[in-house]
Amino acid sequence: MMERFYRKPLGTIFLSAGLLTEDDLEKALDQGRTTGKRLGEILLGLGRVEEEDLVEARALQLDMPHIHLQNHTVDAATAKMVPESVARSYVLIPINASEGRVVLAMSDPLNVEAIDLVQRTTRCKVEPLLASDSAIERLINETFGSPTSEAISGALEEALGAMGALADVEVGDAEADQDDTDISETRRASEQAPIVRTVNHILKEAVEARASDIHIEPRRAGCEVRYRLDGALREIRTLPKSIQAAVLSRIKIMGDLDIAEKRIPQDGRIAINVANRAVDIRLSTLPTQFGERIVMRLLDRGVNTLSLDQLGFSEVARGHLDEMIRRPYGIVLVTGPTGSGKTTSLYSFLNEVKCPEVNIITVEDPVEYELEGISQSNVNVRAGLTFAAQLRSILRQDPDIVLVGEIRDQETADIAFRAALTGHLVFSTLHCNEAAGAFARLTDMGVEPFLISSAISGVLAQRLVRTVCARCREEYQPEDDVTLAFKEEGFDISGRKLLRGRGCNACGNTGYKGRTLIAETLRVNQEIRKLAMEKAATDLIREVAVYNGMETMRRDGMNKVLQGITTFDELRKKVFLSED
Repeated sequence: MMERFYRKPLGTIFLSAGLLTEDDLEKALDQGRTTGKRLGEILLGLGRVEEEDLVEARALQLDMPHIHLQNHTVDAATAKMVPESVARSYVLIPINASEGRVVLAMSDPLNVEAIDLVQRTTRCKVEPLLASDSAIERLINETFGSPTSEAISGALEEALGAMGALADVEVGDAEADQDDTDISETRRASEQAPIVRTVNHILKEAVEARASDIHIEPRRAGCEVRYRLDGALREIRTLPKSIQAAVLSRIKIMGDLDIAEKRIPQDGRIAINVANRAVDIRLSTLPTQFGERIVMRLLDRGVNTLSLDQLGFSEVARGHLDEMIRRPYGIVLVTGPTGSGKTTSLYSFLNEVKCPEVNIITVEDPVEYELEGISQSNVNVRAGLTFAAQLRSILRQDPDIVLVGEIRDQETADIAFRAALTGHLVFSTLHCNEAAGAFARLTDMGVEPFLISSAISGVLAQRLVRTVCARCREEYQPEDDVTLAFKEEGFDISGRKLLRGRGCNACGNTGYKGRTLIAETLRVNQEIRKLAMEKAATDLIREVAVYNGMETMRRDGMNKVLQGITTFDELRKKVFLSED
């Protein structure tokens, strides 16, 4: 808990509380002078403080009471004492009311106009409390519903009216529909204002919900829209079949794709701005029996890169990583399937090791997040700029550390591994299931065993698992098969209760909110190098790595289940648990 620093500047409060260094503060103040942004906004953007830290510091500065609302629920009748328009305009919400008084959570508790308006509306005396913007907005959305969802519904009604069609149009032969569609008519329909608004609202809603992907999937009776939230697909709505062609064409036009070509897959990119946040979208189409299926991967450039301490590594894994990424040369690989957070881990490595004395250059496909003080470059296959070609050029730029977004082929692997042998520290990703499997994967790719054994410093394998919702968590007695699975891994949980989410509005009734990672870190020593040189089996390399101190993903996941961070069911979906 921070001590009281009445009327002192925010920077001084954070310094005195030990949340900032003098260097951090000076950099933030310099950025403020350049951009005109407030100090708190800058520190949040840089990831130096959490939003609740800022709330507490402001409360101390203003000598105002405050409240943390992360796990707070509000009675709907209480919340609706204030009209939605007032709540959204002034970022406030009633959280308690009794005997002629109402406790009001406010983003700006010094706003006399807002307090006076609420007092006149409720006829109650207002007791203001300072709270974070995001927490208040979450409660407003839970109470009144998402404004973006309502906007989509309105745009859909307009779109149906503009096209003179009903939502329950009978659909005939799907293939004939595709072949007989007049392209010029489809283009005109896709440029109708209601269609444009519908697509824009869908993109905005997905960004605001922090979805990683949008799936638009034609079905016989409609067009499903699903978002991937916390790693799991969630059905959001079904678009009327009558506007399917116009919506899909609008998205293809935005991605600079050929709307007349519906027989082969196409790939494109879209750049949009949502609430002053730059978002890149990777777009992929696939012909199906009911029309083209579209998947969009959202890359929010405004998302802050997390530090290694924030990613959820165990103490053992964190110690191993420090050793691996601070070596002066060698290659560190991050493995796992698509969507397992590999790029986030790589960026965290760079944030950990960057300093003015070190030249860091990346080659990515594409650049997902912008990193301050680091030179980042994009692959452009159409222009002949592949990973291998770009990497050759980078090595002529006098780098100390190189990040290669992914090792996809033998040519890229050979260049990266030889760079690691000539004094460079290389970070990259590889698709394989576990840390010990990286050696066989590289051998299959055609990399020479002597390069593999000589260059690799360590391998990190990881998965992302959903975390238990903090607002609806509850204890339960695990089944016998769960107890047995823990016993096989060396944990005795007899009579012990575990945690799971019951399901609530905050988590969409899933019981999960947010994600963390489970990981294993394989440090390469002389014994492992010898096995790699001999093309030893993955099982043997894993066995030796565990003997030398590697904590497997399975064990790391079980520790997180026991800590109440995730659940056994979620762990079972990500890691094979029945292996001896």
